[in-house]
Amino acid sequence: MLPKDYRLPLRKEFNRLKKEGKIFQGQLFGLLTASQDKNKVSRFAFIISNKIHKRANKRNRVRRLLVEAIYSFLPKIKKGHDGVFLAKKGILGVNLTKVKREMNSLLKKAHLLND
Repeated sequence: MLPKDYRLPLRKEFNRLKKEGKIFQGQLFGLLTASQDKNKVSRFAFIISNKIHKRANKRNRVRRLLVEAIYSFLPKIKKGHDGVFLAKKGILGVNLTKVKREMNSLLKKAHLLND
């Protein structure tokens, strides 16, 4: 689980992200991002739909994999952004290194990483 400061409250913020945000697509997941207050820590959420897999334990494994991958990028991410990772079916059975590689490329595409 992400530390509370880095968690995006989806119920309150998801509609704002859909209106103002921009989406970046990868093979394993998409990243929906939008700006917020520049002095605040960047926050993230993860959506793993029932369409990914009908069993909750498979969806939870995907969520844990995404959370583990984002941990290594948290110190490098610029402040003042919100992001939602939207999982795709291709993420089932993928290892952590592939997820980190794709997350790195999507964060670079979205210009969220410090140089």
